[in-house]
Amino acid sequence: MKNILVVNPGSTSTKVAIYTYSDKGKLTEHLKENIKHPPEELEKMKDPVEQLGFRTEAVMNFLKKNNIQILSAIVGRGGLVRPIPAGSYKINEKMKEDLRTARYGTHASNLGALIADILAKQFNCPAFITDPVGVDEFEPLARYSGLPGMERRCQSHALNIRAVARKYARELNTTIEELNLIVVHLGGGISVAPLKKGKIVDVNNANDGGPFSPQRTGSLPTTQLVELCFSGQYKSAKELNYILTKKSGLLGYLGTDNGIEIVNRIENGDEKAKEVLMAMAYQIAKEIGAMSTVLYGDVDAILLTGGFAHPPLTDWITDRTEWIAPIKRYPGENEMLSLAEAGARYLAGEEELKEY
Repeated sequence: MKNILVVNPGSTSTKVAIYTYSDKGKLTEHLKENIKHPPEELEKMKDPVEQLGFRTEAVMNFLKKNNIQILSAIVGRGGLVRPIPAGSYKINEKMKEDLRTARYGTHASNLGALIADILAKQFNCPAFITDPVGVDEFEPLARYSGLPGMERRCQSHALNIRAVARKYARELNTTIEELNLIVVHLGGGISVAPLKKGKIVDVNNANDGGPFSPQRTGSLPTTQLVELCFSGQYKSAKELNYILTKKSGLLGYLGTDNGIEIVNRIENGDEKAKEVLMAMAYQIAKEIGAMSTVLYGDVDAILLTGGFAHPPLTDWITDRTEWIAPIKRYPGENEMLSLAEAGARYLAGEEELKEY
């Protein structure tokens, strides 16, 4: 029996889990904990890299408390790394430097690889990341934005998108390399990704465009956005970007991004809440339709996943898109299991680690 440690840092907590992998190929969740970090501690160290020490110590305490003395592999959540093809990557000095300096963006998930690397040295085992946000398999035509010098960037919820695609493929006794899929991650941000024989060949960057989401604006009218930038209403690009990615979408229209609360409001007759959620479904469906053209309409299935993949949102999306391809729902994000599955593939010799 082999132990796989999974480390998934978030903005206010660090999720950790131990999965066991048997010689017969069975992967089982053994332990799991969501380590909450005191807000006063986080306030002292707003830059996630400054939190590396105390978050690593928290994970160590989890291992000691549960008497975990041997690890066969550690899989950290992939942070904002440079654009790379999908897969699992060894944690090397170049990756650590990019994450420490936040070269490609600041986020708590950048700590996943750094924590894993420290612990791997103590447990003398391999450590790696898999399918990070920076997965980039765009085809050349997908990079054009319309403004020379400004390329479309490939950033997506690649971890969950590819995990769900694999799950669907297994159900058909095939592989993702044999299928054309559209996978829709419905979370705080929304990614609509066409997978062409396993590759994410296009996707809306959830921070830059596509449908609006629980917290983000999605695509905006360009000229109105330019006018807003120069209106004097916001003091800096950082302040406006915060509004666009953290305080808009459902939260901006309804004062909440809680899906359960919004559905309750709709069931109690709140017509505004219903219209806003239907508008989000409308925009998601439009994006699915657009991405189906990337695959020339040759779509084997549309997969809906993520924390918001529940009725009535999924029903409204289905009503508009089921003519394109069969629709399958996989609610939840399943990040921890997705990371553990990468560990299992490595231990089974099914996937080699790539160089970053």
